[in-house]
Amino acid sequence: MRVIGTTTALPTGAITRHLRVRGHTLRLITASEGSGALVSETFWPPGMLGVTPLEDAPAPDLTVVDLVREPAAIAALLDDAAASGTAGDFELTRGYRQPRHDGDTWTVFTLRDVNVDEDAALVRTEDRLTLVRPPTGLGDRWLTRIVRDIATRVAKAEGSLVLHSSAFVHAGGAYLVIGDSGAGKSTTAIALARLLPDAGWMGNDRMHLDRRADDYEVTACPLPLAINKGSLDVMGITDFTAWPVRAGFPPPGSDWDRLHGEDKLKLSSQEVHRHLGVPVVPRAELAGVVLPTVDLTADYVFAAADPGHTAEVVRRNCFSLDDNLYGEDWLGVPVRDRAEPPSLDVFLTGLGKLPVLRCTLTGAADVSRLADDFRAAVRK
Repeated sequence: MRVIGTTTALPTGAITRHLRVRGHTLRLITASEGSGALVSETFWPPGMLGVTPLEDAPAPDLTVVDLVREPAAIAALLDDAAASGTAGDFELTRGYRQPRHDGDTWTVFTLRDVNVDEDAALVRTEDRLTLVRPPTGLGDRWLTRIVRDIATRVAKAEGSLVLHSSAFVHAGGAYLVIGDSGAGKSTTAIALARLLPDAGWMGNDRMHLDRRADDYEVTACPLPLAINKGSLDVMGITDFTAWPVRAGFPPPGSDWDRLHGEDKLKLSSQEVHRHLGVPVVPRAELAGVVLPTVDLTADYVFAAADPGHTAEVVRRNCFSLDDNLYGEDWLGVPVRDRAEPPSLDVFLTGLGKLPVLRCTLTGAADVSRLADDFRAAVRK
């Protein structure tokens, strides 16, 4: 398989679809039912990470072509790139570097998941990305990863402030649940989304905030909700063994049955809606912040957060300062309007006008108590 041939190749029986990505138009071409379905499931509901479907786009900003090939053909493509291009490397994700080869009109990137010994490739030309990947479950996921990478690059280039945060919606407003890993962000956000009236779930792990005059619009990033059985127990959910889950359940012998277990069940936004029975909201105006802690040895706490403590937690969890996933913009995503994100000092000053609450949860009984206390604190 030669590099130059991939730059014009199209999959047999391909379906073309178009996406709007924060004002940019993306054309996807794939014949894979698996990869197409995963894109639809990941960017649901429309507006997740600023991605919405379009009927048509005669002049897209970027085209992504998904080619399914056997491993031997992918190896031949990478060999041809090495023989005809200049060798280098790139940061696929933060701190994880892979080979690249640059030709006169193309660049070939080696794609390899950090946990799986399976190669794929991406060929970059002026206005096209050609994904060449094997016919596997991991292969089906690369198209979604590329779309998410593009949307994230556009958002960050246009000035999004990115926070390590879960979020839920109450009474039309978005509440960020910010904290270090293991603080209980996911449990707190999904529990309040299920217990509060007029509520919904937004997303897990990272939120994008865009300045809108005197407020901020919060947009969810479509990463799976990672939750363990201990959190399901806290919410009184017992029927999970019957759930059909795309990613599957953690294997026997894992620690996912603990409240702080490292192995977690991963649910897409559609699966959150289907199995946990909550609406999913892709964007909403920022209404407040919750800073949680899960500590089985402590007492229940609910109070207004101290500004100094708030600043410490937010600074530690600002991905605009130190993103643990996205490093260099190796795709070279075209962006028309670049802007710097609001400074953290400006953001923290703005939080002074909103409810910023801290809580410590010690067990299942505290969840409903938290919901009642939260409603009382934010009632207008």
